[in-house]
Amino acid sequence: MKTPLHLNLLKEEEHFSSSPVRLRVMMPTAAVFVALCSIAWFFLLVGKVHTQAHLNEKLKQAVASITPVYAAVLDSRAQEQEYRAMARQLGIYTNSRILFGESLSLIAARVPSCIQFTEMRIPQPTLADPAHPSAAPTNRFEQVFLRISGRTSGDHPSEAVNTLLAELRTPVFTNLLRSVSIPKGAFRQDNARSASNRDTLLFEITCECQPRRFE
Repeated sequence: MKTPLHLNLLKEEEHFSSSPVRLRVMMPTAAVFVALCSIAWFFLLVGKVHTQAHLNEKLKQAVASITPVYAAVLDSRAQEQEYRAMARQLGIYTNSRILFGESLSLIAARVPSCIQFTEMRIPQPTLADPAHPSAAPTNRFEQVFLRISGRTSGDHPSEAVNTLLAELRTPVFTNLLRSVSIPKGAFRQDNARSASNRDTLLFEITCECQPRRFE
């Protein structure tokens, strides 16, 4: 049996690749493509930066134009909040009022004829810092006192004061006064040097009123 003999007479450098695109053609083409893509990306980036810069400038102009309006709005809001706080404080103080008029009008008919009032005063609470008084109450309750000062004369001046004290403790005044007392040392002789004042006795009565409720 005869075996066919195949001879390859081509030189090694004359052999062709089986790929339809040769490497020496593909490499320059790929390099050109990458260069074109890089140039396109560069111009795209430059355009985007320019657009952002233009948008940033427009935003700065818009912010500059609305800044005065925004400041005015903030100022108006601050004033509105301050007025609301003031209105709330006024409402609290209005609700916490203690009405003395009706009760005090009843005292005149119950004062003995030998007694003369020289002062009726409601002391104000002492401020913790007088230089910076508080604009609103810091506690829910505030004690209120009524101080009554006067003079009496006659044969039994102390009895007249005790009579007035008993009258102030009657149920007529309990809606206003919680307790009535004569402080220690409140009875004293009038030091005025005249015959009419020799038998005159000065006194002071402290009345603890119903507390003010800040609600």
